[in-house]
Amino acid sequence: MTYSIVARDPRTGQMGVATQTQALAVGASVPWALPGYGVIATQSMGEPMYGELGLDMLRGGLTAPEVLAALRSVDPHPERRQVAMVDAAGGIDVYTGDDCVAAAGHRLGDNCVALANMVTGPAVWERMVEAYESTTGPLSRRLLKALHAAEDAGGDFRGRRSAAVLVVRAERTGRPWRDQVVNLRVDDHPESLLELERLLDQSSRYHRVVAAFELALNGHAEAAVVDLDRMREEDPTEEPDLLMWRAIVLGLAGREDDARAIFRELEECAPPFVEAARRFGPAGLVPDRDLLARLLPDGTPVAVPPGDETAAEDYSSRT
Repeated sequence: MTYSIVARDPRTGQMGVATQTQALAVGASVPWALPGYGVIATQSMGEPMYGELGLDMLRGGLTAPEVLAALRSVDPHPERRQVAMVDAAGGIDVYTGDDCVAAAGHRLGDNCVALANMVTGPAVWERMVEAYESTTGPLSRRLLKALHAAEDAGGDFRGRRSAAVLVVRAERTGRPWRDQVVNLRVDDHPESLLELERLLDQSSRYHRVVAAFELALNGHAEAAVVDLDRMREEDPTEEPDLLMWRAIVLGLAGREDDARAIFRELEECAPPFVEAARRFGPAGLVPDRDLLARLLPDGTPVAVPPGDETAAEDYSSRT
């Protein structure tokens, strides 16, 4: 009741799965991923065993074809399943059971596989592979391009409701929050794919600004500003958090007039984010503790935690 694509980017080693359906919350059931080991899509009459045990077996060193063969052999109803797997070494396999609702099928490509059931016809899985292989750029973008191609070919004949994209790194860093490159879901929306694409755009901008913020906090503000200057400035109403981080980066890079202008704008339309910036100093997030006092509107003192008399005296003497 779903169409999906599973792929591995041989250049980066990243692995991902993207999916869309008329059913509710497809991201809760179809995509499975384990950074450093592999990704799985299990659909039709989906069986969580393929995802949960499948990832465990990939972690144990089996290849995607070995895992899929093993799980099919113990599945009491493999004829109802449609499953695809890609492992970190590039191994790939896919299976469509005979009892999957028509039109149902799959196509293997180079480093990818498309699978679909309850769709308008074979063009859905064929076009997904063609779109993926003819597109360049980040893996998440290529996966969404494939979903758009599936939709253009007819998609789920019942319509659209939910979509998801999940991309993980080729190697584990020991920091799980960094190992998932993209993890986005739209659970219930009449234009789920368009909404997923909007979220992907927003997520890309969000993580880029946050990366610049962290770079600046670690003493590389000039390099962070170079990257931010390549982006359009954030909207103070729609993206006040990103604009706040931009202002701090600019301040750390010595562009204090630009930073003050941003904070004045935020004071007008999103004052909670000015207050958030005030609290960064006492938390020790900004290396130059005088900086925020110079940047914030109207010389307003930086907030200090109740009872922190040392910090209060410190800031009182500086403002």
